[in-house]
Amino acid sequence: MLLTVLGLAWCGWASAFRAGTRDGQWSWLVSLLLVLLAALAVRLGRSRHRLGGHVEAARPSWPGPGTGGTRRALAATAPWLVLGVIVLAWEILGIDTGRHEPHLTISALSLAFRPLRAAMLAVWMGVGVCFALARARSADGRANRRNRGGPDSSRAAGAAGVALAAGRLAGRAGSVLALLEGRSRAVGVGFWVGVLLCAAGIELAARRSGGRIASFEDLLAFLSRPLAARIALVAAWTYAGWHLFAH
Repeated sequence: MLLTVLGLAWCGWASAFRAGTRDGQWSWLVSLLLVLLAALAVRLGRSRHRLGGHVEAARPSWPGPGTGGTRRALAATAPWLVLGVIVLAWEILGIDTGRHEPHLTISALSLAFRPLRAAMLAVWMGVGVCFALARARSADGRANRRNRGGPDSSRAAGAAGVALAAGRLAGRAGSVLALLEGRSRAVGVGFWVGVLLCAAGIELAARRSGGRIASFEDLLAFLSRPLAARIALVAAWTYAGWHLFAH
């Protein structure tokens, strides 16, 4: 709890430095370093090192036994899938504006509103720490599966189904948001606040669903099983931080 409070305090202080300035670049580098240190602590905790934090030794893998397959994986990840596609469509539409019209992308709005910049820095750092936790706990789950000799092919099929569904949803979401998106920064801020509230609601529902809905950590562990996917996710996360807070 104390580390969370300190992290939020850091985000509030660092949000005073705008992207594109030297101070903004340094604050982003420090934020990146803090996340890397947290990831190292998680890794040490998994190996029971005294310098690391406490991490569960054997977290049940997701999807669990009997819950794999394309349909069930798609159903469990559907809330996150829909939210991600809506965000992607909004970003694309926000870029496609006139020269004298305000962009409603998160990067443009973060430059204009410091509270939003602080919130996005907290989200960006939180996603990095959550990814480290997901990978640490997922590694324990893989070890348990190897000991049981259980197959993993259903998870690959489920991931492929999720990717295919995302492509189909993208076009539909774009056409709907094109009618809803305005040219007011207030509309943009309201949209992103709504995204954060929806994400919090999905996470809360997932924790109470008994595994029927994937939590955000479950989603990260599920999507990052292949090495190529892990590299792509880390690269995308790093670029997003650089673009939002340093570029």
